[in-house]
Amino acid sequence: MRFDFQTFLPLSFDGRPFGPEDLTALEDEAGIERFVVMPETTERPDNAGLAGGVQGHPRMVGCASVNPALGEEAVKEFERCVKAFGFRGLKLSPLTHGYPIDGEVARPLLEKAQELGAPVTTESCSEGCWPSQIARIAERFPEVTIIADVGFRPLAPPVSLGLAPPPEGRIADVAREHPNVYLGMTALAMAETYLIKRIVGAVSTDRLIFGSNAPSGIPLFSVGGLRRARLGEQAEGAILGETLKRIYGL
Repeated sequence: MRFDFQTFLPLSFDGRPFGPEDLTALEDEAGIERFVVMPETTERPDNAGLAGGVQGHPRMVGCASVNPALGEEAVKEFERCVKAFGFRGLKLSPLTHGYPIDGEVARPLLEKAQELGAPVTTESCSEGCWPSQIARIAERFPEVTIIADVGFRPLAPPVSLGLAPPPEGRIADVAREHPNVYLGMTALAMAETYLIKRIVGAVSTDRLIFGSNAPSGIPLFSVGGLRRARLGEQAEGAILGETLKRIYGL
């Protein structure tokens, strides 16, 4: 099964209306069978609107996006998304919403994700969600599956990018040391073959997950980037969806 861990359903894209059929067409072009869909990351993401969009589209797996700054309201919104809308996961955006993922503000949502058995997708390798911070929440919540969206940067020490001092570490090391952390690769279309092979050499292929960021990313191009690396059927299958299928219990 080809399974995309991160797509979005905006009201419009590239100056025109954008709906479930448009997103499905992008995934069809790449042979993607299932895809996790999230609302746009705004101050108050429109989860109810997303629920209406994915209704009647069984290939779509809804994922709630909430802003922890809203406090108890955010926790109730997440729970409503799971229990009333049938969403399967939680998206956290520490960089966009401006909070530390390992701080107290996010703890209630992570506790609720643990209670509900929902995987958590998060931004990473950025302010508020550096590798060391991802490691801390992985240790505090070992039963929560964490998908860290890393693009194609898991090997890069943040200091080499001018983003943080060396103690912040590498997200690839976090994934190796914490069995509940997986790396979501959302920039495979841009990655050189040698870099993809280096990543696979550093992190087991069953800890790497394919994503497109559609519609801003093109699934067909991302699949092509991975296939150019010629990793073999088993490794490619794990990255392209088999691991994500297990995480979401599908």
